[in-house]
Amino acid sequence: MIKVLILEDEKIKIERLKEFFLSDEIIVKESYHACVIELKTNYKVYDLLILDMTIPLWESGRNDLGGNYEQFGGEKILREMKRRKLLVPTILFTMFDVFPTKNGNITFEEINKKYKESFSPFYQGAVFYNSIDDSWMENMKSLIDQIPSE
Repeated sequence: MIKVLILEDEKIKIERLKEFFLSDEIIVKESYHACVIELKTNYKVYDLLILDMTIPLWESGRNDLGGNYEQFGGEKILREMKRRKLLVPTILFTMFDVFPTKNGNITFEEINKKYKESFSPFYQGAVFYNSIDDSWMENMKSLIDQIPSE
């Protein structure tokens, strides 16, 4: 059994991840700030972080801004983890295959490569989620199996 922190705000993806990690202990956070606080306080207890890319800054109900999303919130979490040395093995879990930026689009593969270079050794890789295709489960299992045990 492993302890998994999931940063995800999409209810269907949360349910699918709960099914995948059925026998494991799971904590779900739904915003950038909630995840950062959890990591700063308890990062040592987690064996794995599942990280969405596009996330709200605050938990719902925390403010009146509504829909205050950070397109690269997952990257901001990775930067914070590296800066503070909160080195939990991390897998990016996203349903977007292209991310628009001010300098043009960046693909899922390009982001994964960039993060492997920038956030090694704790960044394990990325899993593309598609609601009509369960191949993401095999990809997730493969990345988890590659995490070195302590």
